[in-house]
Amino acid sequence: MGQNHNKIKNKKTVYSKTSKSVTVDDFDLLKVIGRGNFGKVLLVQEKGTQNIYAMKVLKKNEIVKRKQVKHVLTERALMIKLDCPFIVDFHYSFQNKEKLYFVMEYVSGGDIYHRLNVDRRFSEKRVLLYSAAMIIALQKIHEHGAIYRDMKPENLLIDNKGYLKLIDFGLAKIFRSKKKRKCKTRCGTPEYVAPEVIKGEKYGIEADYWSLGIVLFEMLHGMPPFYAESTYEIYEKVLNDEPKIASFLSSEVQDLLTQLLKKEPKERLGSPNRKNIREHDFFCNLDWQKIYSKQYKPEFVPEIEGKTDIKYIDETFTKEPAIDSFVDKKLIISSLEQSKFDGFAFVSKSNLVKDMIFSTENN
Repeated sequence: MGQNHNKIKNKKTVYSKTSKSVTVDDFDLLKVIGRGNFGKVLLVQEKGTQNIYAMKVLKKNEIVKRKQVKHVLTERALMIKLDCPFIVDFHYSFQNKEKLYFVMEYVSGGDIYHRLNVDRRFSEKRVLLYSAAMIIALQKIHEHGAIYRDMKPENLLIDNKGYLKLIDFGLAKIFRSKKKRKCKTRCGTPEYVAPEVIKGEKYGIEADYWSLGIVLFEMLHGMPPFYAESTYEIYEKVLNDEPKIASFLSSEVQDLLTQLLKKEPKERLGSPNRKNIREHDFFCNLDWQKIYSKQYKPEFVPEIEGKTDIKYIDETFTKEPAIDSFVDKKLIISSLEQSKFDGFAFVSKSNLVKDMIFSTENN
């Protein structure tokens, strides 16, 4: 890093993007790689640096109509704070009258949902590395006084080294007070929602560990423990049934799942009342520092051919035209509603430095 600073100092012309200057015109739109409730995710290339990113595009009118402004702003605020090898890197945010744009690291190995469809279920060795990455990501979120609330296979991407990256912070909540870290909003995907959330009780970070337990169960069994056709039936099972953990799993794994899927939050592994989840027997031979630095070789490493490889992305998305779709002027939100997004623009420090170097080298 010191060398980079010297390099910049020695150049006569120094220019860097400011958060106000970044627009969608700074990027070539390559492919559609995902879709959500309020817009889509595009694979893009920054014109100046040639860097490849994932760009999430959200329609303002949909966000306002569905009263999701607070959630979107929380997502941005939290992603700016988080610096973790197992959470997707955040590079830019900007807006125009019609839309909001999040520019993030492109993680090219597909998601765990797709991987489970292909492999059916994962080995304990594979789940060991996956679970460690998920725990580190969750603990980082909790350290920042927030709760994630959306742990599920679709939100876990596999990077080019075979490690997981957590994405999508649209349901996250940042607590205002260190003492009152509880919330009551019922949200999340039914199969992964904790009992206390279903019951409408106040809940905290323990709910994230329940969801972690459900995802680990699904990785090891091929399906979640409480599955049914309707949301009501799923909730009934979550509240009344015990998970049927396969006997072929090791005693350490069986105990980990049992402890994570305790219906009483205070008894659940991950609760502040319990020991640190990293101390569980399942992780006894794991060097957490080696996890951080990604020194272990995962069982599955995606075969990535170039920065724009999309072979692990669902063709349902990639066949769509990669355009920044038109928004009817009638749907543009009012000036008062626009003001809710004041200060939305952001450029990461790493991008400021990279852009300064790129700009000076080309002058």
